[in-house]
Amino acid sequence: MKKRTVTGLAAAALVLAGCSDAADDAAEQEQSSYNEVTSEAATSNPASDVPAADLANDAVTLEDGAVRAKAAKDAADGSDMTSIFGTLHNNSDNDISVVGFTTSLGEADYQIHEVVDGVMREKDGGFDIPAGGTHELAPGGDHFMVMGYAPAIEAGDTIDVTLLLEGGATATVPDVAVRTMLPGDESYGDLGDHADPGDHAGHDEHKH
Repeated sequence: MKKRTVTGLAAAALVLAGCSDAADDAAEQEQSSYNEVTSEAATSNPASDVPAADLANDAVTLEDGAVRAKAAKDAADGSDMTSIFGTLHNNSDNDISVVGFTTSLGEADYQIHEVVDGVMREKDGGFDIPAGGTHELAPGGDHFMVMGYAPAIEAGDTIDVTLLLEGGATATVPDVAVRTMLPGDESYGDLGDHADPGDHAGHDEHKH
């Protein structure tokens, strides 16, 4: 009886060991499959495959960059919004998708805008800058808007602009000059009153 019990226990141990090995093999195969899928997903969109740590300081530069100077909102000719223009250069080997931005001005509402039929509206999804290519920010086209910012922005000052990229990376363009600029050819529509940034049907028209 004792011999049979020992033999039975040994057999059970072998079965359990086999099951354990099989479970380990299955887990390894599952992890391997997961790694392959995630690796494929990460490389299928080069624009988002640009980790912040791997993005060089000069990966994106802004040629002829300018922030439109403005008076404080409570001044006679004041406003709580301004715009940023220039030509963005992608100096990296990867496409870059710009989905938003912030600045060193601090708390404000930062939006990427486009102009359609002379009226400005928020640009859904941002825009792409191809590897080695450019994207222009200009009156009458795509540009950055700083809204809900009451203090004056004085000509002669500089601000830092930080681009928010798809995938969570960022790229900072330092020392963008604040300049006095002539009005552009697009209207703010209802944005002039800053009542509803999503509505451009139009009260008073304000140029930038």
